[in-house]
Amino acid sequence: MARRNDNNSRSDSKAAYIVSSTIDAAEALSVGVLRLTERTLLEALHTVEDVGSELGSTVVRAARGSIKAAEVIGGDLVEVGRGVSRGLVQPAREVGDGVARLATGLWSNVTEVAGRATARKATAKAAGRRSRKRAAA
Repeated sequence: MARRNDNNSRSDSKAAYIVSSTIDAAEALSVGVLRLTERTLLEALHTVEDVGSELGSTVVRAARGSIKAAEVIGGDLVEVGRGVSRGLVQPAREVGDGVARLATGLWSNVTEVAGRATARKATAKAAGRRSRKRAAA
């Protein structure tokens, strides 16, 4: 009978060993899955951080490009404004010079005779040549 007890104790110890080995394997598997999940989450967070960084730098580059374009457009507008003002100033000067000559000419025609101002008659201009009108074809 002692032998039977030995077999039972061996069977019990074998069963305990199998159960213990299974629990150890399950624990190792669950720790591995946990570590895998942890690494996956960390890598996903790093990826999101990298994508956010790239988006941020892209937005900054786009804003700087827009600012540079606005500077260029503003410079072009300044040059256009200068050209327009020069284009307006020159004719205005010419008109002003003509008005000044006209006023000077009119003023020089006025003379004082015996305390009163009289106007001299301006010199007559020659009539311009008339051109013939062409007949419509």
